[in-house]
Amino acid sequence: MRNSFYLKMAADSIRKNGKMYFPFIISCISTIMMTYIIQALSTNPGLSEIPGGENLKTILSMGYFVLILFSTIFLFYMNSFLMKNRKREFGVYNILGMDKKHIMKMLAYETFYIFVFSMIVGLVAGTILNKVCVLLIRQMMGADVALGFEFSPEAVVWTLSFFIIIFLLILLGNIYQIRFANPIDLLKSGNVGEKEPKTKWFLSILGVLLTGWGYYIGLTLQSPINGMPFAFLAAILIIAGTYLLFTTGSIAVLKILKNNKNYYYQTSHFIPVSGMLYRMKKNAVGLGNITVLSVGVILLLSIAVSLYIVSGNKDGDSQYAGNVISEVRLSEDTDDTGEEVKAKLNELIDQTASETNNTVTGLSSYTYLNLVTLAADDGFEVTKDAYSMLAKQSPASLYLTDQESYNQLTGDNISLDENEVYVHGTGDEYTKKTLSLMDYQFSVNVMEDMEEFSLDNETTSLISDTYYIIVEDIETLRQIEKQQKEIVEGYAASTNVSTQIRLEQDINEQQEIAFGEQLRSNMEKEDMDLVVVDSRTEAASDLQALRSGVLFIVLNLAVLLLLMTVLIIYYKQTSEAYDDKERFSILQKIGLNQMEIKKAIKSQILTVFFLPVIVTGIHILAIFLLMRKLMILVMINQVNLFPISVLIAFLVFLIVYMIIYRITARVYYKIVQ
Repeated sequence: MRNSFYLKMAADSIRKNGKMYFPFIISCISTIMMTYIIQALSTNPGLSEIPGGENLKTILSMGYFVLILFSTIFLFYMNSFLMKNRKREFGVYNILGMDKKHIMKMLAYETFYIFVFSMIVGLVAGTILNKVCVLLIRQMMGADVALGFEFSPEAVVWTLSFFIIIFLLILLGNIYQIRFANPIDLLKSGNVGEKEPKTKWFLSILGVLLTGWGYYIGLTLQSPINGMPFAFLAAILIIAGTYLLFTTGSIAVLKILKNNKNYYYQTSHFIPVSGMLYRMKKNAVGLGNITVLSVGVILLLSIAVSLYIVSGNKDGDSQYAGNVISEVRLSEDTDDTGEEVKAKLNELIDQTASETNNTVTGLSSYTYLNLVTLAADDGFEVTKDAYSMLAKQSPASLYLTDQESYNQLTGDNISLDENEVYVHGTGDEYTKKTLSLMDYQFSVNVMEDMEEFSLDNETTSLISDTYYIIVEDIETLRQIEKQQKEIVEGYAASTNVSTQIRLEQDINEQQEIAFGEQLRSNMEKEDMDLVVVDSRTEAASDLQALRSGVLFIVLNLAVLLLLMTVLIIYYKQTSEAYDDKERFSILQKIGLNQMEIKKAIKSQILTVFFLPVIVTGIHILAIFLLMRKLMILVMINQVNLFPISVLIAFLVFLIVYMIIYRITARVYYKIVQ
C-alpha cells in the first residue's frame, strides 16, 4: 500500500477519534507553549539589564528542568489513556487482515501529524504569550516596559529538540504495545474488568495511620528549612495514605453500603455502588491521582496568588532601615572589640559620600553574634546536632549583642549588672529566671518590647524559635564566640559589625546603588573582612527577581497540573462510559427507563467527582501551617496573605472542577445513550 493511503487513514483516524485525540493535542500544545515561554524568558538578554534580572534568569533556568520533567510525565500519562481506549480498534484492524507493521506505520503518521500541528500552534502561541510575560515581569520588577517583537531562536531549538525526543519515545512505546500484543487480547481489552475486591482492614487502618502521621509532622514541624527531610517525609506519608485509603477504605465503605439493604436495593444506588465496587481497584487509583494532583494545584495556585499580591511591595524598605547596609567580620582575636573597625568604616563612608557626591544623614552600628542552638531545660545548648537536618529537635536561633550597641541603636539607656541579660523571644517569651549558655550562667530580665536589631519582622521566628539577647559588654560576646567555635568548629559563627547608612531622602535608585558599590570597593582596598555590602534597592530588586521567577514557574506548574487533573478526569469518565455502555444497554432492555439511568449516572459521577474534593480540602487544612512557613522563602513577612490566597485558589479550583463535572457528565451520558 502507498504512503498516501496511510497518510489519509491516519488523518481519518484522528478525526474519527476526536473525543480522545482532542484533549491529547491540547495537552501537547500547552506543554510546548509553556516550555518555550520559560526557556525564552531564561535566555532573554533584556532581563539582564534589570536589577535582579540575572537572579531571575537563573531561577527560570532551574524551573525549566522541573517543567520538562512534569511535561514528560504528563504526556506519557495522557498517551496511556489514549492507547487504552484504542486497543480494541487495533485488534479489529489486525483481525480484518491489516498486519501489525501496517498498524504501526499508521500510528507513526498519526504521531507525526500531532507533533507537527502541536509544535506549530504551540510555538506561535508561546511566541505571542512570551511577549506578554516579558511585559508582566518588567512591570512587576519596576523596569521600563520595552515594546517590540520578542522571538527566541535558541528557545525554539531547545523546545523542538526536547519534544522530538518525547514524541519518538511515545511512538516507540506505542509500537512496543502493538507489536507484542495478541490480536484477541487487543479486541477484548475494553471488556477486561476487575474482580470484586476484598475488604482489607489492615491496609485501611495503615492508610489512616500513615495519613495521620503525615498530618502530625506537617502540624508540628517548626522549621521546614532545617527539617526539609521531614517535610518531604510528610508529603510521602500523606500521598501513600491517600492511595491506601482510596484503594482499601473506599472498598470498605462500598461494602458497608452494599450490606445496607434499605440503601443498596434502590435503582439510584444499586447501579453506581455495584459498578464502582466491581472496578474499584482501577477507580481508586484514579481517584488517588486526582486528589494528589488537586492538592498540588491548589497549593501552587495559592503561592502564585500570594506572590502576585505582594509583587508590588518593596520589602527592602522594611528589611533595611538605611539605604545601604554593610557587615564586617571581626578578627579571631577576642581582644578585638570592633572599635577600630567602626572608626575605619566611618572614614570610608565619609570618603565614599565625597566620591559619589552624596550626603550621609544618619549612621547606626551594632555588634552582634548569631548562634544556632538547641533549647535545654536551663537555657540553650551549643552543639553540632543543631545544624543537622535530621535533628529530632527544632533549632533555636540566638541573636546576641552588647548593651552599648543596643543603646546606640535604639536610643534607650539600659544598664546591665554583671552576668545579667535581657531576653526577648519573637514567638514565645523566655520564662525562666536564669539562662545557661555553655560555661555562662546569666540571670534573666524579660523585655517584651525589645527592638529587634532593625530586622523588624516575624520571618525568622516563623522558621525557628528566635531569641534576642543583650549581654553586658563586647568582651562577653567575644568569649561566647570563642567557646562556641571550640564546640561546633566548622559550623561556628563570628561576631560581626553591622552598619546601617541613611542617605538624603531625594536620592534616586542609581545613586544608592553607586554608593554601595563604591563603598564595597573602598572596603576591599582596606582588606576588611566583608560579609556583605548591599543597598536597599539591590535587596528589593533581588527579592522581586526571586518572586517573579518563582511566580512564573509556580504558575506554569499549576496550570500544567490543573490541565493534567482535568484530562485525567475526562479520560477516566470517557473510558468508563464506554465500559458501561453495554451494561446500561442491558439494563434498559430489561425495563430501566431513561430517567432512572440518568439518575444512576448522576449518583455515580457525583460520588467519583466530589470524594477527591473532600479529601483534598482535608489535606490542605492539615498541611496549611507547613506551607505557610515555606512561603517565607519567597515572601519574607507577608505570610499573613497566605490564608486569603489559599481560599482564592480553592474557589478557582472548585469552579473549574464544577465546569469539568458538567462537561464530563454530559459526555458520559451521551456515550452511554
